[in-house]
Order: sequence, then C-alpha cells, then structure tokens
Amino acid sequence: MGETRFATVNGVRAGYETSGGGFPLLLLHGFPRTRRTWEKVAPALAKRFTVVAPDRRGYGDSERPADPAAYGLADMAADAAGLMDSLGHQRFIVAGHDKGAPTARRVAADLPERVAGMVQIDAAPQGVGEERRDPGGRQWYFDFFRQRGVAERIVNAIPELFFGLFLDRNPHLTPEERAFYVASYSRPGVADAVIQDYRLALEEDPAYWRAELEAGRRVRVPTLAIWGASGPSAGADVLGLWRQAADDVRGWPIEGSAHYVQEQQPEATAAAIFSFADELGV
Repeated sequence: MGETRFATVNGVRAGYETSGGGFPLLLLHGFPRTRRTWEKVAPALAKRFTVVAPDRRGYGDSERPADPAAYGLADMAADAAGLMDSLGHQRFIVAGHDKGAPTARRVAADLPERVAGMVQIDAAPQGVGEERRDPGGRQWYFDFFRQRGVAERIVNAIPELFFGLFLDRNPHLTPEERAFYVASYSRPGVADAVIQDYRLALEEDPAYWRAELEAGRRVRVPTLAIWGASGPSAGADVLGLWRQAADDVRGWPIEGSAHYVQEQQPEATAAAIFSFADELGV
C-alpha cells in the first residue's frame, strides 16, 4: 500500500492514495474491498497515469457518517468528483468495480465535460432490462441487508465471521490480504455503512436509472466494459446491456479471471485501460 492521504470533500474526510504522473485516472473500489483492491494493477497504471484511489465513504480509511441517508449514489459521486477537484484534476478517466461501478457511472453521466472516458469492471448497468440475480443464490445478502434493525445487529455481532464468508469466495487472496480486509471491515461503523450503501442501491437506484433512461439521459462519454470470463458476468450480454445505457461502448471478457478482474489479471486489466486511453488520445 502507498501513503494514506486525507482530504475533506463533500463534508466527509476521505482517505486515498495517489501515484504516478500523467492523465488522471480515478479508481473506485467495491465490496468487500477497499482501495487496496487496486494494488496489483496500480504500479503499471502509474507509469502512464496519475492514479487516484480513494476509499469510498464508509469504507477503509474514509469517514463513516452516522446518517443512514448519507450513503446515496449522489453523495458517493459528489465525493469522487470533489476529491478530483481538491487535487486539481479537471478532466479524468473514471473506473469502477462492483459497488464502485454505479458511482463511476453517475460521475460520468453527470459530468461528461470532465470525464474523458469511463471503465466498468465486471458490472452491469442498473435500470436496464430485468433484475439479474445469481441463480446459485450467492446474492442472498441483498435481501438480508434490507432487513432493518436485524442486519446491523447480526453483522456487528461477529463481523469477522460475516465478512469472512465473502472473502473466502476468493481463493486468489493471500492469508495476509484476507486478514487485512477482515480487520478493515470489522472497524466500528463499517458494517452499518456497508448495509446502508446496499440498501439505498437496491431500493432507490434502479428507479433513478430507469427514469434517467426514459428521459433520454444516457452516459455520453466513451465507455470500456471488461469482465471476468469465468465470473458472474460470463453468461450475460454485458456489451448489449451497456449499449442500452451508454452511447459509445466497447469491451471484452478477460480470460483467467472471475469477478475481481483487477486482482486476478492485473496485466490484462492495465493493457485494456491503456488501449482505451490510446483510443481516447490521452
């Protein structure tokens, strides 16, 4: 990990790290991860970009507001844009994985004049088609997180056990990496933040995105979608879905990876982003 830095943006103290030099690239992590998810790919990216990797609010070293309404998509996007403002980056590429992907989409949709391009990593757009659930039941926690007054008590009782369930799905993690994430997600307030982040995403975001698309508001900036060839997106029409939500889409599956493409195939991930940047002329 690099040096942890802090900036107060959108009323929240955000932990982040930055490296390299060149055109700015903002990386937004998902669940159950922190900005550390980028550590294998960031050194390669830093040879060409100024890489900015924050912990999203509620996660890692970033502040965890007590207000349940503070974890909505608009605030997450405002945090991301505000951090780039604070660092003096007027134009940038934004990339998101997992729960960071809708934040990246919101930033790109709201700020097309600032976002040169958007990268979506193993993610499908909300508000398009029917809700797609993993047929193996691996997304049971979506409904569990919506149980108010129950989910928080259960998760906070034994956070290391609960979050360990998800980390143990990822055999590519080293014991040290697993221990890091267990410790990070066991911090006071993290479970509540994660649960509320998911609640708002499940209960509010699909309607928001449907309304945006019905009003003709799509992502206007060039979009790259990459996904794991053996992960949960393998059987989905990823490009077809994104072409319903964005105007200019390209992408492909990354062989040898499942959901955590940037961790399992960092070289291929960096190569895809470099190729996209070449196309953008940055």
